Amino acid sequence: MPASFMEKLQNGGRPSCSERRQLVRIVASEILEVSKCPAKKHVSEIARQMMIAYPKSFRDEINSQVVGSGYDSLLKQLVCRIDNFKRAKAISTPLCGTLEESTKKRKLLYGCINSDPQLLVGETSELQQEKKEKLLVMFQNNESDVKTIYELMTSTYTSQRNNIQSGKETKDLLDEWPYLFQPAGMKAHFKELTGIDINNSFEESASKDTSVPSDICSEQLPATPCIVVCGENPLTASVYMVAVDQTIVNDHLLSFTEALYLMFSLYYILNISYPVELGATLEFLQRCIFRINPHKGNKVEKRDKKRAYSVNPRVLSLTSKIAAFDWGE
Repeated sequence: MPASFMEKLQNGGRPSCSERRQLVRIVASEILEVSKCPAKKHVSEIARQMMIAYPKSFRDEINSQVVGSGYDSLLKQLVCRIDNFKRAKAISTPLCGTLEESTKKRKLLYGCINSDPQLLVGETSELQQEKKEKLLVMFQNNESDVKTIYELMTSTYTSQRNNIQSGKETKDLLDEWPYLFQPAGMKAHFKELTGIDINNSFEESASKDTSVPSDICSEQLPATPCIVVCGENPLTASVYMVAVDQTIVNDHLLSFTEALYLMFSLYYILNISYPVELGATLEFLQRCIFRINPHKGNKVEKRDKKRAYSVNPRVLSLTSKIAAFDWGE
């Protein structure tokens, strides 16, 4: 870290969000140099020692009252960063051979029909780059020709997947493929990846507040895709944001429906597993709303010593009750 940052810590100053993220990236990278798969208890001890060394800079507190262990937020950031490193490596490393490797590959490909596309006949890397640059110019000029955006995003799908599979960070993808996080581009990518027209699927099954991206403390956001509601009620707010990897990737969505399917799409587009605590909800959306129904495997994070089900029992129970309900009464 820069000398100015270390001086700030020595003086008890609180690092800015960007400084803290940079520190977390460096520490997480150093941890992985020592262990490819560090245990949470070891990462927790590192976070604890960082807090002890610089309590005024890193301790979690509200009005001088310590919150939790005092280093929970730092631990969470480190764990998320390490998971992101491991996810990028898993994507860029060929998987073959062992049962564990086969399981990892199946989870990455879960629900996808075209995750490793090849260039179509007549397409070249140079032509793909030209289309990519055209998309960037369109975005910079705030162009909203949905049809053209959709067509260009569809035709450059191979380049997008190559960048994602190589392990590029979300911020880099946002810079290089801004329409990948806008409705038209995301729908195009999701349809190529899964074969599902997410807009039609959602419609078949089921516009001022005041926040701006700079108001959002990224440290409070989860690493997994989420919706940020700009207002007091998620059902009445007129503006929504979508974030992933603690980064706001779309800051002006006018309906909850749109925010929901963009948030859900990111789990597939960026190869992210469902968090255990949201597994049943996301699987319900996947199977019953968006109609993605693989026969084997699941997209939920691995749970040690717990039996894995192809279909979550709660999802099965709810769908059975919905099917049995008399909607005419």
